Amino acid sequence: MKIIIVGMGQTGRMLAIAACKEQHEVIVIDSKKEAVDEMTDKYNMNGVVGSGGSRNILMQAGAEDADLLVALTPYDELNILSCMTAKKLGTRDTSARIHCPEFDEDEAYILKEYGIDRLLNPEKEAAKEMLWHIGQSSALRTEAFFERKILVSELEVEENSPLINMTVRQVKEFFDTDMLVVAIRRKKGILIPDGNAQIMHQDKLEVIVPVKSVRTIFRKLRMKEKRVRTIFMVGCGTTGYYLAKELEGTGYSLKILEKDRERCIELTNQFPKAQVVYADAVDPQILEEEGIKRMDACVSVTGNDRTNLAVSLYANSEGVTQVLAKINEAGYEQILKKSDISTCVSPSSVIVHELLSVIRNLGSSNDSWIKKLYRIADGQAEAIAFEVSDHCDWSDMPFRAPEFRLKKGILIAAIIRGKEIFIPDGNSSMQAGDTVVVISDTRNILKEIDDIFDKKTKTQ
Repeated sequence: MKIIIVGMGQTGRMLAIAACKEQHEVIVIDSKKEAVDEMTDKYNMNGVVGSGGSRNILMQAGAEDADLLVALTPYDELNILSCMTAKKLGTRDTSARIHCPEFDEDEAYILKEYGIDRLLNPEKEAAKEMLWHIGQSSALRTEAFFERKILVSELEVEENSPLINMTVRQVKEFFDTDMLVVAIRRKKGILIPDGNAQIMHQDKLEVIVPVKSVRTIFRKLRMKEKRVRTIFMVGCGTTGYYLAKELEGTGYSLKILEKDRERCIELTNQFPKAQVVYADAVDPQILEEEGIKRMDACVSVTGNDRTNLAVSLYANSEGVTQVLAKINEAGYEQILKKSDISTCVSPSSVIVHELLSVIRNLGSSNDSWIKKLYRIADGQAEAIAFEVSDHCDWSDMPFRAPEFRLKKGILIAAIIRGKEIFIPDGNSSMQAGDTVVVISDTRNILKEIDDIFDKKTKTQ
């Protein structure tokens, strides 16, 4: 497919690299020549220097026959203009990133009147993800997947863990609940395991668990749950605004530290129930004076990754139970994970995951499309939710049937059928209308449900 990406910031670069790795024709646009040169010199993609809102620049990029244009500049108006112009030129599908809450409120009008296919609001989505984490226990690292119905949890196998030397099948028996080990991370790489794979000391297990089963895992591993009541928020730009708005009326006690005096006045008027403090949170003395030790959660959402890194590390050292940080740069995210910070949320990653779903669906010839895509295991594997169509050749076939053979590095982790969620076994089968959660290493580029099968077996 032919994909045009406007804006080579963090998100634009991540998306361009991901699309290039999946063998798409990628054309990047940026007003800065050095930004375009950096991408075209390193990767197999073309570039145009100029404004993504210019009809001439878009024509140079080939918008007349492009399958997808994604506008990811820092300017909402330019992103909307770029998509409108591309649509008029003939681009099949367009996506515009927005930040401004006013544009977010006008989403339905913009999509209808301007002909744009979707608006992407990474700050709002990041805030929703943080709100979900605040409502969870911090004892496990978890990520919500597919409408918050399923959790992807990380379990580190420590020295005295009862899981050592168990097989994956025995791990499920040990927990005696609906769950499945879907990936094992080791120094040598990642393994998508079968039931006979053995757990070793220092393994990191990626586990899929329906929300209803999480407490059983806590109980079996003797983990203590602690709920959040008081929240310490550092920085309150766009992400902070969306998060504070989500927190309104939920019963949490919120303290906001903001270093911009004018912004503090705005926040006091917008969120009268919150305690707003004019202060620079980079100073540990200020954090101590404002009582960070007494808080259940610290959420650092400034626009600076280094500040969020520093604040999160300090909060963690002071014993704050739940620590969340907004991080875009992958390097900082790795530092925080090694420091046992509860959660890093990347607005860029949230949007790239959504756009990868869009790209694969546009390239699919089947109506069993991707409903959700999420990268797990530090980006080495994917959890993908497919909808099973009425025309799926594999419907109603038991998983234990000889011809029901999956490709290497793929497993079916969960099935959502109406309101029911379950981990399948050999007697299970897919049915039309099901949502099927598939785990795959990133070497398999899955566009539709048929892609998971070893089709040679069925034809024999």
